[in-house]
Amino acid sequence: MHDSLPPQPQPRTAAARPGPVRLAPLRGETNLSYLDRLADRYRLGVRDLIPALLQVGGGLFKGYRTDGEVYLNAEARARVSAFSRVPEEILQRALPAWTAQEPVSPDGAGAAGRFRFGAVVPSAGEGCRLCTPARTGRTKPARLYLQPHTRICPRHRRWMLGTHWIDGGPADTEQIDLTGLPEMLAAHRRHLDLLRHRPDATRAFEVAHAVVVSWWAQQWPEEEQWPHRARQTALPGADPGWWRLLVRDAVTYPETVALASVLTDERTGQRLLADTNGHLPHTLAHTPHLVTRLARVTNRPWLAEQIASTSAGPLLLWAQHCVRADADTAAADRLWTLHMAHRPRPIARELTAYRDAASKGENAAGGTRLHLGLRHTSDHAFTTGLAHARAYAAAHGHLAAPIGERFNGFALGRWLSNHRKFPAMPPEHVAELETLDPWWRPPWTVMWQRSYYEARDHARARGGLRPEHGFPATSFGLGEWLYNQCTGYDELHPGQQRLLADIGLTRDSARAARPRRKHMATHFQRVLASARAYADTHGTLVNATADTVQDGLKLGQWLSNQRSKDRAHQLRHGTPSPRALALSAIDPWWNPPWTLEWQRSWHQAHNHVQPATSWMPRPDSPAPPARSPRG
Repeated sequence: MHDSLPPQPQPRTAAARPGPVRLAPLRGETNLSYLDRLADRYRLGVRDLIPALLQVGGGLFKGYRTDGEVYLNAEARARVSAFSRVPEEILQRALPAWTAQEPVSPDGAGAAGRFRFGAVVPSAGEGCRLCTPARTGRTKPARLYLQPHTRICPRHRRWMLGTHWIDGGPADTEQIDLTGLPEMLAAHRRHLDLLRHRPDATRAFEVAHAVVVSWWAQQWPEEEQWPHRARQTALPGADPGWWRLLVRDAVTYPETVALASVLTDERTGQRLLADTNGHLPHTLAHTPHLVTRLARVTNRPWLAEQIASTSAGPLLLWAQHCVRADADTAAADRLWTLHMAHRPRPIARELTAYRDAASKGENAAGGTRLHLGLRHTSDHAFTTGLAHARAYAAAHGHLAAPIGERFNGFALGRWLSNHRKFPAMPPEHVAELETLDPWWRPPWTVMWQRSYYEARDHARARGGLRPEHGFPATSFGLGEWLYNQCTGYDELHPGQQRLLADIGLTRDSARAARPRRKHMATHFQRVLASARAYADTHGTLVNATADTVQDGLKLGQWLSNQRSKDRAHQLRHGTPSPRALALSAIDPWWNPPWTLEWQRSWHQAHNHVQPATSWMPRPDSPAPPARSPRG
């Protein structure tokens, strides 16, 4: 390997040899484009100049494509810098991929390069065909890395597609004319302003793009602006279906910028918290201010109604992250997370699928999606679980299965739990499960949902819950649960309130609800007061029989129950219960160790000998000692 630069390559023609050239790079240019323009100044091809310059042989550009990229190690970069007479720091500032990788030569030392193409190379495309000659003085095109805000040339009103290598349409399809679409240039100015003033604008644009593309894919009949832009930019002879896919990102650009502006506005988050009251929204209907504002900024009055029922996707997930971030600062880091299932398919894949479907005679709009590798395996596993979920829903009427539930030998409870925890399920999977149970993935606990379904089934079978009477026909546990929902009705999620209203528990009926059982402590004090009143009148409690009623209460039966409970307590603990002590303060012999008949007779005889109240204990006298229950 020679330390000095190799001799200048010989031109392929008999023309005079060009002198040394100093070639400045364009900002955002690909390495391959810069090297190709450098070789063109010497009337050479890049596959001739660079292998000779680096002395790496002709295998460097194996599989060469103009949409690829070449990466150079430090020694190779130094040689290119010296040959082009441009300092490396200038090349590094202008070329985004200049130092992206460090290839290693086969012998471990010396200049080396690596050529890559396809999905591993960031999106790039031909720069504006009018700007490039003005900047370089040559007609040779240049390829630039395309960011969303660099795809528009506002001076010449062009949009750079960057997909010229996709066949199936007119040859000249890499740039489209935006004449007659002033909203595109207005959106570009707004986008640049957003990037200057909002540090999270880049990530917000990614989320907004995913949301708008999901709307674009719906092909709503009310939508007129996107088809109009597609027709306005279409080239003569282009297939309308193919062109619609090709210009997807261009025609949706104004709405994407508008949505990104809304998402980065602090007022949006504040109104979102006010709308949800801190509850996770189950659908976008729970975020009325957000959907109304989106309809306004996109100039689509009908949009709010279209997206209100959305229960999956990047926009709902963003709204849920906003609510979580208010209580958990760690959730703020996930605000702009865009999961793989929500990322739009690259236009290249959309066009490939369209071409394949057309070649098979299928309807491109409903063609089969491309499934590769793990995604295919995941879809097959989902289909298996969905079949069991469908059978379970048919048998039980819902999908609120406990986590340990096994149905027909399948761990359905665990399968459903795993899918509830996954925040970015493919929207088509969510839709499949929602057809079986709209509340299969509630923003509250599944246990609450199971209790609700029990109440719903009870209301359907018994014809009403009668909350004003304490839910008399329900089981003890269900009645207690329903009463708890009524007492905390105002704190419930709006979706929970809606479900309860469906079974008759509205806000008004919840206020009138009575508990399924009496409050034990309050009820005991009330009966104790009745027992004291009875003892003041009759001088004892033992005269109360099973038929005795005092102040509307069955005092005799209640005392009989308390005697049985006190004997059981003494057998277990050896001491009277607190309730027994409270009754002993009224009548020390309310629960004698002998028969009640003997105690009644003694009381009757005692009243003949002494005044009726002489038996009553003084206020400062101790309670009677514990007595062994009779055998």
